[in-house]
Amino acid sequence: MKQVFSITQKEDLISYLEKHTDYRRKKIKSMVHYGQILVNQREISLPYLLKEGDALSITNEKIVKAPFPILYEDDRLLVVCKEAGLLTVSNQKNEKTLYQEVYQYVHEKGEKVFIVHRLDKETSGVLVFAKKEEIKQALQENWNEIVLKRKYVAVVKGNYQESGHIETYLKEEKNTFVHSSHTGKLAITDYQLLQEQKPYALLDISLKTGRKNQIRVHMKEQGMPVVGDQKYGGEKADRLYLHAYLFSFYDPILKKQFTFEASIPKTFYHFFQISKNIR
Repeated sequence: MKQVFSITQKEDLISYLEKHTDYRRKKIKSMVHYGQILVNQREISLPYLLKEGDALSITNEKIVKAPFPILYEDDRLLVVCKEAGLLTVSNQKNEKTLYQEVYQYVHEKGEKVFIVHRLDKETSGVLVFAKKEEIKQALQENWNEIVLKRKYVAVVKGNYQESGHIETYLKEEKNTFVHSSHTGKLAITDYQLLQEQKPYALLDISLKTGRKNQIRVHMKEQGMPVVGDQKYGGEKADRLYLHAYLFSFYDPILKKQFTFEASIPKTFYHFFQISKNIR
């Protein structure tokens, strides 16, 4: 249900609505917060002074605002762009997590959310959540078969090549440090040079497997660590310059392919005098 009012004179918004509706001050404040009250089709903040000619509209539909960029959303999936420096899920140190923000967002809409996959704390980019447990299970149980593309961009520094194929076995030690080993799990990474200004290069990276810290370890072991990755030999920077810009998978339930993309942060081009957006 939507109500529309044509304003004929200046008046405080709360005072006006208390006169012309059954809503009280607390309810009005809540409706403004959730974007249910618009003036001239725009959201507002309090206090707000109405003026002659304004079109005031009210809807009972609760509009929940997300504190993160949403790339796609329906009743089954929520795809967001994770910011760098934010944990995906808790590490038992009481740090803020993306999952907490996502949970609060969907909970306010009366929905549930389930983690499908993760990104390193320092990495930004596309992250998929499921809104139904059966969707989560269907995706995770068939993960290696349904994931079609995982593409990243990284700014690296060192002895890079035009392209490369890296295939090693990765092993994680007790100190969480990952390295190539004869007894680890197979990890395959391909990369292509996008832009360069020596000693820096912007690489387009494709993952064939999804091991912990895979790109970071492979870049380090190739003599071109990711900028900002001090754990694996990279120079100090304001962030880890690694961004998951594309994720594509086949939905085994809908029998449909989904592809999601997140724009490459502009700061990734600051290492190059001629900065042009690749995508």
